[in-house]
Amino acid sequence: MPFHVPPINRRRFLLGSVAAGAGLLLRPTWSADRDPHRWALLSDPHIAEDAAFVAREVNVSDHLRRVVAEVAVLDRLPAGLIVNGDCAYGVGTLGDYATFSDLLKPISAAGIPMHYTLGNHDQRDNFRQSLAAGSKNVVEGKVVSLIETPRANWFILDSLDKTNMAPGIVGEEQRRWLAQALDARKDRPALVMVHHNPIFEGVSKALVDTQELYDLLAPRKQVKALIFGHTHHWDLQQKEGLHLINLPAVSYPFKAGDPAGWVDLHLAEQGATLELRSLDPAHPAHGKKSELKWRAG
Repeated sequence: MPFHVPPINRRRFLLGSVAAGAGLLLRPTWSADRDPHRWALLSDPHIAEDAAFVAREVNVSDHLRRVVAEVAVLDRLPAGLIVNGDCAYGVGTLGDYATFSDLLKPISAAGIPMHYTLGNHDQRDNFRQSLAAGSKNVVEGKVVSLIETPRANWFILDSLDKTNMAPGIVGEEQRRWLAQALDARKDRPALVMVHHNPIFEGVSKALVDTQELYDLLAPRKQVKALIFGHTHHWDLQQKEGLHLINLPAVSYPFKAGDPAGWVDLHLAEQGATLELRSLDPAHPAHGKKSELKWRAG
């Protein structure tokens, strides 16, 4: 479930509903100290109620605390921070979300709006009660939204199916919403974000309707990238010119040698620069920048 939280000291978002079935629309404005083309992308923090909790030899709260501290003091603050799912550890208790929210307070205090999606370890009702009270569904069982910015429109999807069950699904009704929203906004690049990773062959614990989603995105040339998490693996690929951006986990990698951290994204007119910010500054990929060029159309 995506949700959007304006900063506690700078409530500058203009929120309003769009046409029936179109979801929550946000048209943010920015102060001089924020870069409207910069975004902090996080995924899979896996926060537990106990801030001392350790998983895979990692204090997950400490990892998120360190990322938050880095983002909150950037020379030019980002337009927003997006946490792409698995905000909670395990089954998404109310206590998990209370700790998660506490850890993000420096982001709000810095004036940076926050945006969330839900992953398979989140629990929709508990998340709504904790952080999304009053949110409305325009797609039954899902909450979808988009953010319009000068250089790209962000389409934020909900792939949570069942809590603590690995596979995810976008679903027919949400895909219908996405198609309509994309067709109404062909004037600038579209970036689509979902928690679960796409997989095009075989049975997996990933996005089970990958092909249906790809068949929707591929012919709509304004769609430049599909951004996802879930795998705890930093990777950049392309399929027919569509960028597939796999975000690293804030919490821990599944595979030895993969980085934990976040991604600093800068939007340009015809592409984007992605910089990996590893929690281990000695990691060979730390600080490495990748230049993406948008496909034509």
